[in-house]
Amino acid sequence: MLIRPLLPLFHLLLPPVLLAFHPQPPSPSPPPFPPASPQPPLTSSRRDFLSSVSIIPSFLCFLFEAPRPSHASSAREAVAKAASKLPGYGAPDTLYPSFFAGDWMVTREVVGLVVPPEEVGKVSPEDLAQATAQQGEKLKYLVRFLPYEADGRSPRSEASVEGQISTTLVIADRGFNEEQLWKARLAKAGKSELYQEGVSSRWDRGNPNVLTVSFPDGTVREIKVTKRSFENSAVDAFGSSEYCRVADAAADTGIASVPRLSALRVLRRFKRVGEDIEGLELVKYYPTVSFSADPPSIMTVKARIKMERSR
Repeated sequence: MLIRPLLPLFHLLLPPVLLAFHPQPPSPSPPPFPPASPQPPLTSSRRDFLSSVSIIPSFLCFLFEAPRPSHASSAREAVAKAASKLPGYGAPDTLYPSFFAGDWMVTREVVGLVVPPEEVGKVSPEDLAQATAQQGEKLKYLVRFLPYEADGRSPRSEASVEGQISTTLVIADRGFNEEQLWKARLAKAGKSELYQEGVSSRWDRGNPNVLTVSFPDGTVREIKVTKRSFENSAVDAFGSSEYCRVADAAADTGIASVPRLSALRVLRRFKRVGEDIEGLELVKYYPTVSFSADPPSIMTVKARIKMERSR
């Protein structure tokens, strides 16, 4: 009696139960490894390798292609321009025409000082004070020019100009000339002759780029020319340009001090006027440290020069 009401439910559940216990045919299992694809023949693999390798040389040739003539010329000019800025590069000394030879009485008058407003803060106080003190300064002192011995034995001769006979080139006696300039400057400042005699210079014509001047108070100035250029000797005119590094060391007081550095460019232009020589000198000051290859000058001192034969 109790089973009869449950018969419809039993009929619903019986087919799934029987199906669960009914044996099913096994499903095919996948192979343990996929079938190996046929390998290409060895000749095909070698051919592909060689063809890929043959691309490399042509690719390298593209990378390292020889520069065109115009590019090579530009590269040479760039190297030459960079090399010209190296210290000691160029002529060993400024070679003056033969009409400079001998002793001269020089009159040097400072006639101008220019400091661009935007560069005022870049000029060292010492350089500015010295340039300001020299304004209107008019000095007379002796200078001399010596024969240039290119090989240490015989003077060098300049090429003929417009068919003229070759003459001997000369160089400035830098040590003597700088010493005479400072003695005249000290005399102008009222220093005694004994004090002036305390000025001495050290310069070797075999190493003309370095000049050292010692002063009575113990200070020492070293002038080193790092780059120069000058015109080929002309009949009645001459021009030169020199870049200099100037180091001023204080008197030795037993305490190590750092020399004060200045970077200068000295431009001079001369012409013959009868038996005399007249010229213009520009001393341009530059920052001692600059990230520019061609920085502007921060101060310029202008002077007129007249050279008369020493009697």
